[in-house]
Order: sequence, then C-alpha cells, then structure tokens
Amino acid sequence: MAGARAAIRAARLELWQSPSATELLASLGKSPTEKRARISPFLDFLGDGEPKELVSDEDSAALQNWVIQRIAKQTRSAKNPSIATRRDTALIAALCAAPARGTPRKWPENCLKVEGREMLLWEVAIEEPCFALPLRFWHAWRERLARPDQRRLYRKSLQWSQSRLLFPGPNGAPLSRAALHNALRRLNLAGELNSIQPIITPEKIRAAFLWRDPL
Repeated sequence: MAGARAAIRAARLELWQSPSATELLASLGKSPTEKRARISPFLDFLGDGEPKELVSDEDSAALQNWVIQRIAKQTRSAKNPSIATRRDTALIAALCAAPARGTPRKWPENCLKVEGREMLLWEVAIEEPCFALPLRFWHAWRERLARPDQRRLYRKSLQWSQSRLLFPGPNGAPLSRAALHNALRRLNLAGELNSIQPIITPEKIRAAFLWRDPL
C-alpha cells in the first residue's frame, strides 16, 4: 500500500480522478519516485497481461506506422549509441515484432537467433526491417559482452553477461516493470501522436501490433 501511494503521488494523480492503469504507468514513466519507495510490486500488480484497451483498426494501423517510422529514424540517426540505447531500441522492437509473447523483459536469450541474413524471433523470421536491425545489433552485443575482456571493458557484471535472459537487468535478473516505459521515454516514443493516441504506452503499442502481428 505504501508503494502504491508513493507511485500515485509521483504520478501527480489523485485517487478521485480514477486513472486507468495505462494512464498511471505513463505518468510514472515521466515522473521520478521517492528513493526509498518500493513501487515494483505495485507496477507488477498493474500487470503484464493482455491489453486492457480495445484499439480500432484505424488507430492500430496509424500507431503501427508511427512506431515503425520512429524506430527507423532512431536506428538511422543515432551515432555511436550507448548499450542502453541499443537495448531500449531492441526492447521496443521486440515488443512490436512478437506482441503475442507478452513482455520481452522475461524472454530467454535463445528466443532470438541469426540465420544468414534473417533474424528469427521465436523461430519465426522478422519481416519488418526496422525491427530486425535493432534486434540484430542487440544480439551481436549480447554475444560480445559474454566475452570476459569485453565484459570488463564495458563494466558489465558476470551475472549480466551469463544471464539467460535476452534483456537482463544489472545483476542478470529481469528488468523492472517500468523498463518499457523508460525505454519509450528515452527513445522519445512516449510523446503525442496527433489526436489518435494522446499518450503512447507499451500496452497500446502491444495492442496495436496484436491487431496484425508482423511475424
């Protein structure tokens, strides 16, 4: 309860406003929380399950197109991106490429494979180039940072480099529930999409790509 109250305070929302889970998670992605507040259980409670909002066919198509363009622009324009930026771009690309698989935070590393010029995600070739490219880059970095010399050079822990997760957290455990929201914010994907989707969230993106799974 203390964590839930801290999260709501950080999001600058009042209980009488009856915010939805999507609105609350979006606000938390933009607002720092109290350092000692344990909000992770509350974020987990808000859920990694099925999308809670229905999205029309028109809105789904518009959101898909917008996200694809933004990821493609990010991939092209970023010069010497950091490992965190590589991970964030790949994280959102993974969510879009296989939305039926749920949150990519908990996917195993071996779900992503390279076969010649193709990237396979859950044994299915990724057809959208702007999803395949950041995931190829991330796959290469995961292999590179598994080597002891590269792990030390980039100051990654042994637990991280040996983690069986595709997107491990600092100590090899799954990333926090807020990771997808933070990735959207850092990649500037959480802004406004005209009047179609006032707030872009991982849940809305996943719902849009479930409408027509690219894989």
